[in-house]
Amino acid sequence: MSERVAILTGGGDVPGLNMCIKSLVYRLIDFGFQPIGVRKGWEGLINYNHRDRSTYGANFIELTKNLVRPIDRTPGSFLHSSRINPLHTPRVQVPEFLQNGADDTLDLTNQIKGAIQRLGFRAVVVIGDDDMLYYAAHLDQQGIPIIGIPKTIHNNIHGTDYTLGFSTSLARGVNFIHELQALAGSREQIAVAETFGISSGFSSLMIAFMAGADRTIIPEVPYDPERLAHLALHDQARNPNNYAIVVVSDGSRIVSDKIARYTPHLSLRSKSAVLQAMTAEKAEALREEFDLSGVVETGTSMAGSGMVAAELLQYLTGKEVFLQSLNYLLRTGPPDGQDLLGATNFAMLAARLVKEGVYGRMMSFQQKYTWTHVALNVVTQGVKIVSVDEMYDVDNYQPKVTVIWAA
Repeated sequence: MSERVAILTGGGDVPGLNMCIKSLVYRLIDFGFQPIGVRKGWEGLINYNHRDRSTYGANFIELTKNLVRPIDRTPGSFLHSSRINPLHTPRVQVPEFLQNGADDTLDLTNQIKGAIQRLGFRAVVVIGDDDMLYYAAHLDQQGIPIIGIPKTIHNNIHGTDYTLGFSTSLARGVNFIHELQALAGSREQIAVAETFGISSGFSSLMIAFMAGADRTIIPEVPYDPERLAHLALHDQARNPNNYAIVVVSDGSRIVSDKIARYTPHLSLRSKSAVLQAMTAEKAEALREEFDLSGVVETGTSMAGSGMVAAELLQYLTGKEVFLQSLNYLLRTGPPDGQDLLGATNFAMLAARLVKEGVYGRMMSFQQKYTWTHVALNVVTQGVKIVSVDEMYDVDNYQPKVTVIWAA
């Protein structure tokens, strides 16, 4: 049986990712395996053409202890990442040797499986977010020996109470908002901080709660711009330094009955963000009702929700509103102690499963069992979202938290 083990990363970068790669490489080598890094996630396997030897060196790297020794000191992914979904690969991202038919997207699962089998990988270890692990679970059902390590700043993957990167991003988010509080105070302004969280507002809610932000808007609960403006003005007035901080998760939406009223007052970019949050039918109706020529819909990304909220607050309050996106800043920086520990423990547990020949599992940290592993298929339940009844005050746009357990 082959001793080669593939390692790949995908999705957004998180603090501690390179520490996880390094720890995994060290432990696999100690167990007698040969770790092979796959460049750019699934894209490396897609671009491998067994008939063209040059594609091996371009997409794979043989990992040694000396090679990965310093990588834990830098952010990002040493192996590089991508967000490509092999089930629905845009034709523009399909290599020429796989081009066939006229469909806009292709399912390249057979290419992925073929590459894994031809290269003789004993197992594939995927360090990824919910989308990456969802496809990994699909490969598990196809008989591929695969192990998942959950990493996302959102901490929203089913089956684990902690994901790699969450702890550091939480601390960085709090620190950034504290800095914005000082800036907003000196300027005596309302400030909007935009954070990641298109599907789930959990990480945004935790950051806002820990930082003492005044209001928090999350994707799970559409907001009324007039209500938000009233609350923000109230917060500013009662603050001795005359400022207010509003945290907006980037998947947030306006309540449906106020969209038509306020869309004409938005910039083109913010109008685009509003249209993305709607069904195609409702978006087209809005286009017909108002002159939205020049508005470009930019795919599924919901980045821009913070800008929408800031523009509406400025329009409704008549005051200048400061906007700061924290999105990518939360993905960088040195990992804190929790994420260093999480990276190492996830890696050691994954390597042990490879040694034991146990596949189709995802590394997990659970309150009851501490470090453990669960069925990889659990990720297909979707992402975890905020339990609104337990954690969110829908009338006042604030966290409703009494006791928090976190890894």
